[in-house]
Amino acid sequence: MLRAFIHYSVNDLDGDYIILGGDIGPRGESAGDKETVEYHHGEMMKQKRWFQEQFCELVEKYFPQQGEEEKQKRKRKLFIVLGNSDWQVNEAVLKQKFSFPLENDSVKVCSGLGDVFVEDECVEFVFTALVVASNHRKKDWERKDVDAENVPEKNQRAGFISRYNEEREEYEVEKYAGVNDACTRPTIAKTLAALQPKMAPLENSSCLTKVWVNHGPPFDTIGDLTHRNERVGSKALRNFIAERMPDITLHGHIHESVKEHGNDAFTSRIKNTLVASSGNDFMSDVCHGIFFETNDIAGTVSRFEVKVKESNSTY
Repeated sequence: MLRAFIHYSVNDLDGDYIILGGDIGPRGESAGDKETVEYHHGEMMKQKRWFQEQFCELVEKYFPQQGEEEKQKRKRKLFIVLGNSDWQVNEAVLKQKFSFPLENDSVKVCSGLGDVFVEDECVEFVFTALVVASNHRKKDWERKDVDAENVPEKNQRAGFISRYNEEREEYEVEKYAGVNDACTRPTIAKTLAALQPKMAPLENSSCLTKVWVNHGPPFDTIGDLTHRNERVGSKALRNFIAERMPDITLHGHIHESVKEHGNDAFTSRIKNTLVASSGNDFMSDVCHGIFFETNDIAGTVSRFEVKVKESNSTY
């Protein structure tokens, strides 16, 4: 599915900026004791090998290292940010692959804790992989939403996080107590606030098209409605969007949200900001994406689909 999506984005849409917004790697096997470190370490290593071998090979095929002459002809770029189904150690794996010994200018591996880039002096991109607390077992990218938040008990479930042990030079998984009131990791609100110094000042940013890619959706939007009819998006992110007012924000995470809204809706608004969700179902053989022109977002934004067994796709 991923190969079909990238192929279509590059060859059919002829995109300048192509974004993979998280939940990229295999999700894991259903068999095994999911409450043990050993099980999750095995799943993490399987996913790591997939990123190192299959994913990196796919990326290099469509986004090879370019010489100076090629760079002048075309500056197509792939942005990669992980999601909560992707173990955090894979970010380091990808950065090492596409940054050393020579940096691949066609591929940008974004920090899930927040990155800001300005491309072609006209587009400001902001990336994060963070999501609010849930009952998922992978906890690398989960955070409390705001300081005063009382995390619902059902979302305080203990889980597992990944890390690279530099002393041992090994990739590890360890138990994590969960995102609860005792959690000391910075909240989503604080993480977003820390990105502000990297962003263009509001008073000087009118010449920039601002595109935000946040794996988790903002609260009460097209992206955060579950099949249980619950709104599970980030209130901190919603407040930050209302304050900074980017032109468009792109989200995933709640795979069924677009379907739950019905009527082919895939966008909503926070003030003047267009909020869009691709609404991918990871169990389907159809992949969805969002397309738009940065100089006319409202007039060109559309949701397209790519079927794995078909070469042509439609909006």
